[in-house]
Amino acid sequence: MSTRVLVIGGGLAGLLAARRHQRGGHHVVLLEASGTLGGAIADAALPDAGGFTLNTGAEAYAIASGAVEALIAELGLEQRIVAPREGLGSRVVSAAGVHRAPGASVLGIPGHPLAADVRAVLGTAGALRASLERFLPAWYGAGDGATVAEAVRRRLGRKVLERLVAPVVGGVHSADPATLEFATASPPLSRGLAEQGSLTAAVKRLRGRGAGSAGTRVRSLSPTMAALPEALQAQILAAGGILRTGVDVIGVERSGDRWQVLTGRDERLEADHLVLACPPDTARDLLNEAAPAIARAIPQAPSAAVRLVALVLEAPALDAHPAGTGALVAPGTAGIRAKALTHASAKWEHVQQALAEALPTARSPHLLRLSYGRPGEQLPAREEIVDLALADASAILGTPLSRTQLRAAEVIDWDRAMRQALPGHRAGLDALTGLLALQPSLELVGSWRAGTGIDAIVRADDTYSEGTPS
Repeated sequence: MSTRVLVIGGGLAGLLAARRHQRGGHHVVLLEASGTLGGAIADAALPDAGGFTLNTGAEAYAIASGAVEALIAELGLEQRIVAPREGLGSRVVSAAGVHRAPGASVLGIPGHPLAADVRAVLGTAGALRASLERFLPAWYGAGDGATVAEAVRRRLGRKVLERLVAPVVGGVHSADPATLEFATASPPLSRGLAEQGSLTAAVKRLRGRGAGSAGTRVRSLSPTMAALPEALQAQILAAGGILRTGVDVIGVERSGDRWQVLTGRDERLEADHLVLACPPDTARDLLNEAAPAIARAIPQAPSAAVRLVALVLEAPALDAHPAGTGALVAPGTAGIRAKALTHASAKWEHVQQALAEALPTARSPHLLRLSYGRPGEQLPAREEIVDLALADASAILGTPLSRTQLRAAEVIDWDRAMRQALPGHRAGLDALTGLLALQPSLELVGSWRAGTGIDAIVRADDTYSEGTPS
């Protein structure tokens, strides 16, 4: 007998869960509150730039595990895979200035603290301090619940934290090292510390010498990453699944061995198996009455609002790619409010080609993406953020940029996409997993459980038994 599976949430985790259960022979219905599917994997066309389409959310995926590329192959998208330009690298911006990001690193932690590219950022004294980390006992500074700031400062020193790790944590995780749990931020590093006895040894094991910056260990899809959720949608629909957008879920009830879901359209939908692919606070609210023990066990994972600014510029000076593929900025860097800059047309050849086709009369068109919003910071006002982004890009790139060069701009807000794993998050997830094992007709999925990034979400989905509710 076919199981009726109801998925609440149409981001990547929800689409993957729907596909997994559908492939197991079950009838799947997915409900999404917004008008679109794909969550933080999205794109938009810019009318002022000839209809050029850009990534407005996630622009790439990590390739280390191979999980995403395996999924892409299953979806028949192999021909769309694109790699970043070789040899450009990325930059890190701090009180020390603008430097090429050290290559063999994880979470900004260098595997070779005395390497020339690390010394350039840390200075000789900072590099020597970091090199002593291998002599510390494995337990020092990174006990249960330790934050990234605690672990890195104690083991590697203040300069590694401020100039290398904080830019990554802020730019990639939209988090504060002082509140982000170390074990959750990088489970491989946490395991590696226990196994290798030091963080630098763990990084060497994970990356090796000369492995390239994190920005080169990624791939994307052409024309945008939105091709991934679009392919998942098409596959689910072709197999008879139902995908509904614009449907608010306002309540969940338990009736015997079945779930009942109430929507804002006065509907009551029944399911044998329920998947909550929504933010943790939403999941907690929905389960308060139907599964109170599980609701209480969901860890607090506050969101960080992020505001992105995309700039299309005519700027021949940027042909030299002065920041390589982009830059991460340390908190408190004088004169710069942005936390990260991606020179998308330098990083991706297909983006440069698409820009040239959309703007055939433009001389040296370029696409920059800058992001704003660290925990505790107020986002720049929308009406002033384009000018701020031009000023920040000028400082990061060392090239004057102005509105006279601006062909198009887009401001994109992500209010709930980035979740903060507070101290105790990993232990909380372990406890939650134990409770869910006793309630096999309920699943909770999403980045707050899986970790940051497309690869983490795909790998988490792979851990479920194929087609079996769990």
